[in-house]
Amino acid sequence: MKLINKQRWPLTIQKAIAYICFPLLYVLVVLWMKYIQKYRINDIRQVRQQFKQIAQQNPSGLLICPNHLTYIDSLLLAWAFSSLGNYMLHFRTFCWNLPNARNVQESVLYRVICYLGKCILIDEDPEKAQQTMRKAAFLLHHGHYVMIFPEGRRSQSGRVDTENYIYGVGKLHMDSHLDQVLCVYLRGEKQQAATKMPHKGERFDIRLQLQTIDNEQQGRRAMRAAAQQIISTLARMETDCLTAQNHHAG
Repeated sequence: MKLINKQRWPLTIQKAIAYICFPLLYVLVVLWMKYIQKYRINDIRQVRQQFKQIAQQNPSGLLICPNHLTYIDSLLLAWAFSSLGNYMLHFRTFCWNLPNARNVQESVLYRVICYLGKCILIDEDPEKAQQTMRKAAFLLHHGHYVMIFPEGRRSQSGRVDTENYIYGVGKLHMDSHLDQVLCVYLRGEKQQAATKMPHKGERFDIRLQLQTIDNEQQGRRAMRAAAQQIISTLARMETDCLTAQNHHAG
């Protein structure tokens, strides 16, 4: 996947600025989540150790596909995946994110935070959206980690939407030329449906699973098949997570 210089250099500059600002941004966000919102990640050391092992197994980049229930899912996962020190040593493992431009375009502060947090905004204009996906594929091809929510929006039912999801995640996987995708399931113990923010004092369960995409299709069918495999994996992870949470609650 190639980009012309006028597309590649802005990403290089953004990455450099994000790296410089990252320690302060990471500390402020984690302090806010941990001490103001009182959030906790269950078994965070185990999650970080698993993510570290996955990172060591995938030096050529990684596409990360989580479920989507709140506005701050990506922040929670960034906190859960690694410590500040490890991110600074291996900054490529701090994921690029692809939020919808309309969610942040009205606030200069949000746009600045997104820029410093390695976000590439997806515009509703199809041509601009394709440019963003090409940038994401370029980053994956050059060893970076990219996070995208395959459902495309927060699941209003509180469950993985196995009917309506974006095929673009399948195309991104194909364009990256990577064999595996990291599926991630995140859920708060009190989470019943999609909400803007998790409940204060929430405790989160996180599950990671590397999924090898088997695909003999071509074109749009291949995109659909890859996306379907990712969504199916997330749905199975959800069933396992909810079963475990119900067992602990009982």
